[in-house]
Amino acid sequence: MPNRIDFMIAGVQKGGTTSLDAYLRQHPDVSMAKKKEVHFFDKRPPTGIRALDYFVYHRQFDFGAQARGAKLGEATPILTWWTGAMERLWSYNPDIKVIMLLRDPVERAWSHFRMDRRLQREGADFSDVIRTERERARRSLPKQDRERSQLARGFYAHQVRNLKRLFPDEQLLFLRSEDLSDEAQPQLDRVTDFLGVSRFAFEAEPRHNSATDSDRMKAEDRALLEETFRLDAEETRRLLGWEQGSWSV
Repeated sequence: MPNRIDFMIAGVQKGGTTSLDAYLRQHPDVSMAKKKEVHFFDKRPPTGIRALDYFVYHRQFDFGAQARGAKLGEATPILTWWTGAMERLWSYNPDIKVIMLLRDPVERAWSHFRMDRRLQREGADFSDVIRTERERARRSLPKQDRERSQLARGFYAHQVRNLKRLFPDEQLLFLRSEDLSDEAQPQLDRVTDFLGVSRFAFEAEPRHNSATDSDRMKAEDRALLEETFRLDAEETRRLLGWEQGSWSV
């Protein structure tokens, strides 16, 4: 096989992927892409990718470092959710290792909304957003709507199933975002073991892309989200063999 990157942090948005990307940039035997979120596999035509496109993609990576023994990777957390992206990643490299960070879906939706509001991509009230997302997203049909997706991205079970359909278990690593945030080093040890590089004493990273305002989710909105995500969260944990732990659902 020609040159290919070794791993992908493929999900989920607002799940701690920026922090994981930053941590791995500290490791001497890991070489991350020049930028986080290259957005290659989620922006290709569904009919496939040409070899020339791979050449353009590979300009983001230091293949000289790979020749010296480093593992090459990147983080584009929309990939597990974006239709067709993981299939294109499989076509690119069926032996690639994939990391997915999963966060309490209720908190993920709230964090996603707050990010969009800070970036002035969302002007509506959160209560309205979560109650009208399906209707608003239909404006993009038949295309998938990446903007109106605060709820849609939090349904993890089908994303996990698709990963397990495409890749054997030994190529997949699922982590709780909360564990990485609460005590990073044990989770980072799991990541380095998974990637096949030496364990490393990582320096603590600040919380990346975290909100600073003091908003609180309304009780009725939290109740709606808990009801919305409950069954999917239960199924996700069943697929992964996880307990509920700190998740609200």
